[in-house]
Amino acid sequence: MRKRPLGQNFLIDLNIAQNIIQLAHIQPGEPVVEIGPGKGVLTQLLIREADSLTAIELDPRLSKDLQNRFGDTPSFKLIEGDAAKFDYASLGGGLNVVSNLPYYAATHIMKKLIHYRNQIRSMTLMLQKEVVDRLTAKPGQKEYGSLSVYVQYHCEIERLLEIPNTAFSPKPKIDSSLIGLTPLPQPKVQVENPKLFFKLVNSAFFHKRKMLKNNLKDWESLFNEENGKTRLAGIDLNRRGETLSLEDFADLANHVHTLTAA
Repeated sequence: MRKRPLGQNFLIDLNIAQNIIQLAHIQPGEPVVEIGPGKGVLTQLLIREADSLTAIELDPRLSKDLQNRFGDTPSFKLIEGDAAKFDYASLGGGLNVVSNLPYYAATHIMKKLIHYRNQIRSMTLMLQKEVVDRLTAKPGQKEYGSLSVYVQYHCEIERLLEIPNTAFSPKPKIDSSLIGLTPLPQPKVQVENPKLFFKLVNSAFFHKRKMLKNNLKDWESLFNEENGKTRLAGIDLNRRGETLSLEDFADLANHVHTLTAA
């Protein structure tokens, strides 16, 4: 029996594929990028809608099939390569990314796309439902973590569609969700030092069940006692990271930046 390449689950439901294309809101003249086209279910629809379509596929066998099917279409370009390592700036600006991301690399590829956010107008991405739960989580919800903060800091995020596992072959054990990510011209909160901001965020969630005063030990010299409570930037450090909003994290990072930059 032939090994299923790279653990991919291929979309086979045409109605859902049509829905995804509609929700991607492809504009005339806009360059479209499809990551992991697989067996071409989305590709065959995108090729009708997009004035230019670049597909990035890692699997050589699938790439060959896609090239045979769509290679004669002038608006279609296939790149055989790893989407997690690709230089999206090489495709120019204003990109609309549409993808059923392969589960095993979905978060990694999404972070790569956010890194190239200045080149991208919008992303319509299908991911595992549980990953989307984390991306869209609000402070206080158990799914809320450093990934939620990272994506919400850089992008407007919208949950677009729930997709059952029956829409795929082979059928995965889990359901999927479709999200729309729109890179923000400016981050959601104003931060003096983004590197410090994300260092604090990652530390705050390092041990999810621990209080901030235990997770933020690197900045212990900056803690102060107010009314018998340990605080930093006025934030009670007996709280857990999952209770802090983006604004709270920004206040924390800007306060630490002010104290350490002096």
